[in-house]
Amino acid sequence: MKKKFLALGALSMLFVSAYADEKDLVETASSISTKSSGEISKDSVYWKFPGAVGLNANQAYFNDYCTDGSGASVSLDAFVNLNANYQKKRVKWENAFAAKYGFIYSTEFSGDDLIRKNVDEFNLGSKFGYKLGKYWYGTAMANVESQFTKGYSYVENVSKQDSAVMISDFFAPGSLKLSLGADYVPNKYFNMFLSPLTARFSFCRVDALGESYGMEMLEAAKYAEDGSLISEALYDHCRAELGAYAILRSDFDITKNFHFFSSLEGFYAYRKHVVDYTEAYRQWYEESPENANGDSFETLYPEYKVNRTVHGWYLKWKLELLLKVSKYVNVSFKTQLKYDNAEKKVVDGASSDLPKAKLQFWETTSLGVSYKF
Repeated sequence: MKKKFLALGALSMLFVSAYADEKDLVETASSISTKSSGEISKDSVYWKFPGAVGLNANQAYFNDYCTDGSGASVSLDAFVNLNANYQKKRVKWENAFAAKYGFIYSTEFSGDDLIRKNVDEFNLGSKFGYKLGKYWYGTAMANVESQFTKGYSYVENVSKQDSAVMISDFFAPGSLKLSLGADYVPNKYFNMFLSPLTARFSFCRVDALGESYGMEMLEAAKYAEDGSLISEALYDHCRAELGAYAILRSDFDITKNFHFFSSLEGFYAYRKHVVDYTEAYRQWYEESPENANGDSFETLYPEYKVNRTVHGWYLKWKLELLLKVSKYVNVSFKTQLKYDNAEKKVVDGASSDLPKAKLQFWETTSLGVSYKF
């Protein structure tokens, strides 16, 4: 599956290269609208503020005899993309904010949540470059990404109803990347950023999700003699890693009415990070009512160790195709594949014996309205 994932990303980049030419990525604007006062800021000509806002809707229905699906579903999502880009002589500074949020309703859902979140993400980035050669920029980049609200996985309970298990929240997980590297910009269709020096900070501000995202346990859960829970386990809320980072991007209009966007990015930590829970469990045992004799943890469990190795690396590929039907109406196809070796989500509510990291996938095909500026 991982090979297919990489092949799909590579194919999208090959597709883009067929349209490449030798023009610069960004041309400085030659003029702007004259202000009512007749005065124009000297530097305003070097700034551009492109963006887009939109709303997408999707509906599907499958009857009882259809083998391709079942029931009826309706989804609705909104997005906003804002940019502030500056270029003057050798200096290039790009700033971007992108956010998506949406819901889905299906007659197949059971339990209390018949309307569920199906997309939720935001990304804030800044990239500052200084031109070193014809196609190369020395570049510093910062990027923050997470989501707005809680996310749930739904599992069937003993009553045959869907039961919600929280698997994510605001900055649970979240990430901050700080990178130094080089930006290769051969034309206006394609650019590649390579960084041998990237600090990646992974966040999880919710203790109940700490184990799922590779955070270190600070204190084990405590229980009373009757087995009732006294306090939840406590986790560190941040994990820092140093590694290499790369991203290949294409973002352009193939024709006047057809827009193409693709990105393939990856991060690889230089060293493995061992999350050791032994100290937390030792403290828990020595304070436990079960330890009536006061024996040390090491005496009773000389070989006992609780740890987990987290080698923080991930790959993520995005593809977005947008066809403009009219000035404001469009049809879009969006998909994403992601594999994060550190994310081992608890999908059944269990807090131990975590499943291995899985390939994450989603896709949407929508009819919507949007406005570009």
